[in-house]
Amino acid sequence: MLGQKLNARKREIKNRGYLNQLKRSEQVPAVIYGKGEEAVPISLEKRQLNRIFNVHGSRGIFSLEIEGESQPMMTLIREIQRNPVSGQLIHLDFLSVNLNEKINSNVGVLLGGEEEVMKKGGILQAGLKEVEVLCFPQDLPEYLSADISSLEIGDTLHVADLIVPAEVEILTEAEAVIASILAPSKATAGEEEGVEGAGEGEEAEEKPEQ
Repeated sequence: MLGQKLNARKREIKNRGYLNQLKRSEQVPAVIYGKGEEAVPISLEKRQLNRIFNVHGSRGIFSLEIEGESQPMMTLIREIQRNPVSGQLIHLDFLSVNLNEKINSNVGVLLGGEEEVMKKGGILQAGLKEVEVLCFPQDLPEYLSADISSLEIGDTLHVADLIVPAEVEILTEAEAVIASILAPSKATAGEEEGVEGAGEGEEAEEKPEQ
């Protein structure tokens, strides 16, 4: 399934004043990269980006409708830069893709069933949050889901245990850990020891003052 459409227009590489002008007009600067192709600087509407990211996320294929171009450009987002304080979008890097060529990409892992694990007294310790896959752009999943509700205390879910569509190949090591279920005693023992150690240390510091 092909992704969301984004409207864009080409821009010139200019000084910081020009970038500030884009910011004031609610435009986000971006660059499109591709194999053996010259980078194409563009700008996009911040409002449209925020709306699509909030609903569909930033993964998957995006069809860039560039003003003045007859054909849309199929792309993936490789990097998103945000203001560290406000969280506002400040720059995007797109990678143009050929729908007839397989691509490498990272896909997030979504865990479900944590409530059932908690009912059994287990505590979830998350591992990898995403895995690397190889597939055609149109087959790239938004995420891979894993149901951990059947796991018991002491169980571990590995990459090899993920249910993956037939057209998608996982490149991440099969034995890499996605999630582990710990017993409460193991999860809290370290915290309790830390508290006791801190108390002893405080008493040792107070004795000379007496």
